[in-house]
Formats: sequence, C-alpha cells, structure tokens
Amino acid sequence: MTYHRLVSGPANYRKEFAGSRMKTLLCAAAFSLVFAGSNFGIGTASAQDATYSAEEVSQHFKQLKTRSLKPTGQTRALCIGTRDECNPNGAKQEGGQVAVTSQDPDANAGDNQTAETLVVDPDTKAIDEGFNLLVSFEYASARLSTEAKVNLREFAKGIADPELASAVFVIEGHTDGIGSLNYNQRLSEDRAQAVSEFLVSLGVGRDRLKTVGYGKTRPAVADINDPSNRRVESKLVFE
Repeated sequence: MTYHRLVSGPANYRKEFAGSRMKTLLCAAAFSLVFAGSNFGIGTASAQDATYSAEEVSQHFKQLKTRSLKPTGQTRALCIGTRDECNPNGAKQEGGQVAVTSQDPDANAGDNQTAETLVVDPDTKAIDEGFNLLVSFEYASARLSTEAKVNLREFAKGIADPELASAVFVIEGHTDGIGSLNYNQRLSEDRAQAVSEFLVSLGVGRDRLKTVGYGKTRPAVADINDPSNRRVESKLVFE
C-alpha cells in the first residue's frame, strides 16, 4: 500500500508498474530457492568431478591380483618386508622408499626382461603397490571433504567389480612430519578409519577392509614435511 502512494501517475500505470515489480520479485525469489537448493545437497555429487574413475580403480587392482597369483619361479620373486628391507642397496628415486626389481639370471644378453619382485608387508600382508585415494580432510581433522567423498564413491564402484569380489583391501593413513609422533599417529589412524567407514556406508563389506595408520613413519618423498606425504592409500591383501 505504501509503495502505491509513492508512485505518481494514472491508476492504470500504477497497477502495471506494481505488477511488473511483483514479477521481478517472484523471479528473484525463485532463483534464490534454486541456488539455496544446491547448498542443501541437490546435485552436490555431480557438481564435483572425481579425480579418477571406477574403471581405473578396478584395472589397477585386477592387474595386481593377476600378478600376485602367478606361480613363484624365475619370473617372479616374493619379499616379505618394506621396500627398503627387500632392496637395501637399491637407489632411491624421488626420496621415500625404493622400488624393487631384479634382473632375471636366465635372461639373454641384451634382453631387458626382469624378474618382478612383489613386496608384501609382514604385518598387513598388503602388496606394496598402493592406490592413492586422493582424499582431503579439513585441517587437523578426520572429517572428509566433499571432494574426498566424490573420489571414494568412484573407488567403491571400482572394487565392486565381480573379479574383485573376494579381494580384501588395507586402508593406510599417512601424515607429513609436522607435529609430534603421537599426534600424527593418531591422526593417521582416524583418517584411515574415516575413509573405511564412508566406504562401508556406500555398501562395501566391512570384512573387505582393514585400516592402519603409519603417522609420519612412511613418507612418500624424502622431505618429511612435504604435503604429498599427507595421504591415504589402499593396498590389495596378498592371497
């Protein structure tokens, strides 16, 4: 009513102006509802692209499973221990633990064939060729970010592949070197557990997942404070 008194001119002009103003307000309100809806979970999963695909996950573990099932012989060796323990004289690349390969003694001269060495953790029985889940957390917490959840949805789809139905996975938590040993150990355990629980909520069997935290004891690169050491990896348990 107050608005109509402020508008001068014929009555019919005032009505048309008021009607136009009302339409503008209604359109603005509708836009606000749509925008707000996106913040309440409408389409949030599709708003963020995954860093990797379910197909990449399944292919990684299927080829690793195939390799692990090869009969032991001259074309494959098995070492129980860390990569450094299995190849103490190996040259470190990019810092962190060394990769392990050894020359096939029966290879012909000039033949580049190598005997592949599978390194298996003595405690978890996990093959040491992890898949970086690329999950991020809120600062100094084990709360998964939205981006992390998008990636983990793809991971869950990948390990649902029928060829991996009996596979068991270790979820490893790692931190950088900032902070005390005890703090980082607990944080790595909490983050690994958070990933595991989210995967279970997506339908992954709890009996298919094992969690372990290594704190800052197993850096991926030599500079222990490098952010790339803050990671969660998944590894296939050796059958």
